[in-house]
Amino acid sequence: MKFPVQLLEALVPRDVIGFCYHAVSDRPLPHVQSLYRCKSVAQFKRDLDFLQRNYRIIGYEDVERARMQPRGKRPCAVITFDDGLAECHDIVRPVLLEYGLPAIFFVTTEFLDNRRLFYRQKVALCIDAYDRLSADAASAVRKDVALFFGSSLDSSTKLLVRLQSATWTEEPAIDATCDRLGVDTSRFLRTARPYLTYAQVRALATDGFTVGAHGTSHQMLGTMSEPGIEAEIVESCNTVSQLVSASVVPFAFPFGGHKVNRDMLRSLRESYPRVGLFFDSRQLAPDRDFIVNRLVVDDPRGAITNGSNLPARLRRAYGREMVRPLLRARVRRR
Repeated sequence: MKFPVQLLEALVPRDVIGFCYHAVSDRPLPHVQSLYRCKSVAQFKRDLDFLQRNYRIIGYEDVERARMQPRGKRPCAVITFDDGLAECHDIVRPVLLEYGLPAIFFVTTEFLDNRRLFYRQKVALCIDAYDRLSADAASAVRKDVALFFGSSLDSSTKLLVRLQSATWTEEPAIDATCDRLGVDTSRFLRTARPYLTYAQVRALATDGFTVGAHGTSHQMLGTMSEPGIEAEIVESCNTVSQLVSASVVPFAFPFGGHKVNRDMLRSLRESYPRVGLFFDSRQLAPDRDFIVNRLVVDDPRGAITNGSNLPARLRRAYGREMVRPLLRARVRRR
């Protein structure tokens, strides 16, 4: 039985629900397609139709006000995009302007102007190149890549899993894999221009959209020291602030904010007034009053010709929150 989303909202009240995308495209994007799937323009528009019918869609400046609304009201929705991919300007911007809707675009500052390619997107390009090899060529590549990573890679499945699990500390091995597969990352940056330029970021701000920070290099903050976390947040927020002349800049955690100390974050906001609200990706999980959680909704699976898959995603997220107290009680009894 499918419970109406409005009933679930009453059972699990939330003030603001974030919806997180990365890109929208009608064509495959080789630098992301093996990492996650993107919605088409038509699918994205159906999402917007659903959101408009069911929520008050707010911009960043209204988020804190919405968090103070009386309990019992329906939640507001905020639309966000992470990573600063070029499609945010070329595809997403015109659609949002057509609908007259606000959004927040979180950019990774070292990627802007296509100065540096994200290690995960290097991996995606490697997978794309590997998939086009003959069986004999693929076998030879696996032997070399196994040496780069110090792993046994005797099948394509093992190689793909190993590449997908690579971390930023293994970027030298990823770069060696790029060279072995003939993936010229510098040329890709010059010709494909996968990220927003400074001019495009300013254009988004001029159009009334909020530009937020997503770290300097998209590292998982929960694996870093507190001084390192502070530097990532403050430096990227300062860069965005200067770029778009904003007095306050929101920040979205790369890879999520798991294991990032919330008390430290509160103290950081008090020390650096330029740092705005934080945005995480823990769906509907409750958090501190300065953190907005979001559902990552790039995946088009379940979307139909005349409908959005957001209702199904919301039902699953609400269901997870309804069982959360039961899981906590079970842990306490052990």
